[in-house]
Amino acid sequence: MLIPAVTFITGSAAVAPVITLTELIGNPIRALAFRRDIDWSLVRWYLPGAIAGAAAGSWLFANSRAEWLQILIGIYLISAVWEFRGGARERSYRVRRWWFLPAGLIVALLSALMGTVGPVLNSLYLNYGSEKETLVATKSVNSFVIDVVKVAVFTGLGALGGQAAMYGAAAGLGAALANLLAKRWLERLSGRQFRGLVVALMAVSGALMIWNQHSVIVQAWRAATGMS
Repeated sequence: MLIPAVTFITGSAAVAPVITLTELIGNPIRALAFRRDIDWSLVRWYLPGAIAGAAAGSWLFANSRAEWLQILIGIYLISAVWEFRGGARERSYRVRRWWFLPAGLIVALLSALMGTVGPVLNSLYLNYGSEKETLVATKSVNSFVIDVVKVAVFTGLGALGGQAAMYGAAAGLGAALANLLAKRWLERLSGRQFRGLVVALMAVSGALMIWNQHSVIVQAWRAATGMS
């Protein structure tokens, strides 16, 4: 959900570095707050592929256009409303632990190209059976390691300049504070309420990602219909 705001403030070229730095600061605070709930078996499967994907995606970042990827991912995120019946369904399919290895590779690569892919992995965690604190804690650890790789590559490529670093640091500190405040609130939610919240977040994030690229859709429509 940060993509539209960051794009408006910094321009599209700085979206990936700014959001990556924001998450780099916020994720370890979240992981620390929920440290007892981390599923380390998923971390071990996820990280090898994700580290490779993050490095490759960050290297490709400078010469890539990811507008249509954002639109497709946005559609996928919105489809979670039907997949989980708004949170009423616990699982729509059964996920094996090893699935997190290829998923990490793909998602980390796309995340490096676009800055973030939103809560696209939430569906995988929910279908694996992760709930509430376990999902939040495990995802935070995985994301933090990937963000370290991306920041290192972005810095080496000169994509994380002074202004981008300033915006990312400010947003990251805000995210860290929000994580601490949200811990007690999360503990009070039932499993059904948590799934409903996750699905709603996925749908809103997807809609915002599509809206952020509405000019691309308009241009494609005009080209297809011959409109000037």
